[in-house]
Amino acid sequence: MIENNGSAIKRWISGLPVARKILGITLISSVSALLILCVFSFIYAREANYERILNVLDNIKYVIESNTHTAFQTNDSRAASEYLESLSEAPGIESICLYDKEGNVFAFNSRDDSLQPHPSPDFTGSQTDGNRLYFSSEILKDEEALGTMLIEVNTRPLNAAIGRLLWVNLVLFGVGLSIAAFLATKLQKSITVPIKDLVGVTRKIANEKGYEAKAVKRHDDEIGLLVDSVNDMLETIRVRDESLRNINSSLEQVVEKRTKDLNERNKALNRAIDAAKKAALAKNEFLATTSHELRTPLNPIIGYVDRLLNKTNDLEDARELEIIKQSAELLLRLIDDILDFSRVERGEIRLQNDLVNLQKCCSDVIFLMMKEADTKGLKLEFEFDLPPDYNSEKAVLFESDEGRLRQVVLNLIGNAIKFTESGTVSVTAIISKKNDTDGQLHVSIEDTGIGISDSDREELFKPFTQVDGGMNRSYGGMGLGLAICRAFIEALGGKIDCESERGVGSRFWFEIPIVLKGQSDEDAVDFNRFELPEKPDASLSILLVDDERVNRELGASMIRSLGYTVICAKDGFEALKLCGKQAFDLILLDIRMPRLDGFETAQAIREREDRSPPTPIVALSAHIAPNDEQRCAEVGMNGYLQKPLKMDTLNATLVNLLSAADERKMD
Repeated sequence: MIENNGSAIKRWISGLPVARKILGITLISSVSALLILCVFSFIYAREANYERILNVLDNIKYVIESNTHTAFQTNDSRAASEYLESLSEAPGIESICLYDKEGNVFAFNSRDDSLQPHPSPDFTGSQTDGNRLYFSSEILKDEEALGTMLIEVNTRPLNAAIGRLLWVNLVLFGVGLSIAAFLATKLQKSITVPIKDLVGVTRKIANEKGYEAKAVKRHDDEIGLLVDSVNDMLETIRVRDESLRNINSSLEQVVEKRTKDLNERNKALNRAIDAAKKAALAKNEFLATTSHELRTPLNPIIGYVDRLLNKTNDLEDARELEIIKQSAELLLRLIDDILDFSRVERGEIRLQNDLVNLQKCCSDVIFLMMKEADTKGLKLEFEFDLPPDYNSEKAVLFESDEGRLRQVVLNLIGNAIKFTESGTVSVTAIISKKNDTDGQLHVSIEDTGIGISDSDREELFKPFTQVDGGMNRSYGGMGLGLAICRAFIEALGGKIDCESERGVGSRFWFEIPIVLKGQSDEDAVDFNRFELPEKPDASLSILLVDDERVNRELGASMIRSLGYTVICAKDGFEALKLCGKQAFDLILLDIRMPRLDGFETAQAIREREDRSPPTPIVALSAHIAPNDEQRCAEVGMNGYLQKPLKMDTLNATLVNLLSAADERKMD
């Protein structure tokens, strides 16, 4: 509370005008000085008067002592009384009394006969009582005490004089305070008037925003120097303000000109951006069209070569056909890499949240890569490392983008097989847990191939780059595969890298965060004893829908060679008629068809069918765009295959989707 009051007082004082502060300081100083002076003057005068009286009494004591010691020795009280009577006329003395050694009154004299002797005093020195002063002292003769004296003095005149002195001091105090206030009022103007002038000038400048006004210099003291400084500052600001106005005027002209130029440049830039967007759109359309047009002739080339390889027994013919197939597949991989890289550059990597069966995903990869590895005489090995609380005999489930994950693994295994002439390609998948739901998938692909030097490893994941300029001639490719893998892994929130030694082999690895979903009741695949599935039941029927006659004939030939029954339709309308007449176990549906495209056809099939579970539908296209994948899912398709169709990929898809239909027929 005291602190709050003190703060309020400080704020009140700080808000007072300077004139009042100066007057207040002067008055406080004057009051303090005058009060101290008057108090000391009064105290000094009073003490001086008392000291004077005591000196008089002390002299009287010596006179009495020297003139009464004979009377004490002779016990002549009468002589002592007569002598005291001679002293009773002294001013202010009311009575004098002498006492013998026993304290009895020896002699007494008073100005007023009504006064009676006081008892023998029990003190030595002086004491006051009201308007009376009592002075007591022993009477000595050669240091022998003869008796005691007591002098009573009336101090009323002394007190009256002290009172008059007090009033005089008060009057002097008031007069001095008035003079100090008058002088302070007059003298403070010499300080406050120049300050008020400065305040008036600054307020005028603040209101009018002009710096031509000047303060009047009245004195040559510090305030005069302050006035000079303020005037110099105002002149400097005025000159600078005028200079700024001139600069702003010229700057406005420059800004106007540059703004006009900038607008012209922005218009040109917008035209360039529009042209670039149109060019990018045209490039995308060109790539999509080119992909479709290139895949269309590649589809029968690769398909029929596969068919001929399965039929021929002539080694020379088989070798030539294999060269044709490898060349066509190389061209197909180049097209795929260019399209994928184009999507990465456009930022069209769209991730899906799939429920991934780890062992099933790996078995699909083995199925696709086993033939290629077996052709080169390589051993393809898989190894799993699961958390301690997981059952190694059960399938592991987690959430991620299965398509992107499968593409990265296939690319890395394909590279390992391509650059390895003999030995083993080992794939290790490690799942670690952070908690019950958050985990991490670490996949490494290790080979015994040509290896990579440390100086070349930095170039691995850059687009259009291979560590050796001659590799594209020896092994093929444009150097886009690893750049695409890195883009996919980083989009999944992970990282990818490589460890390698020239001539010894390489180890590519990546790790991504995953959402663990536990384990399914499905038994895990024994990868060390993996075998291709047996040939399916020929009674399983497949509907192939494609507007290209060559594609229909090739697809039908490939499906029949895999052991299935196939019926072809040339467009969506014919497919709907056939579906209305009979039930099919699977439908392969081209999504790029005139009149009624594959999406509309699939949607119509789903709306009309009443079987459970519904018939699997697989999309076919030479180019699957990201929005095509989403549309496939929206109309109820179960997957998609890219043209040209490859026997192993087609077989894996059919085995996977027709296994349920095969089981139903067996039941």
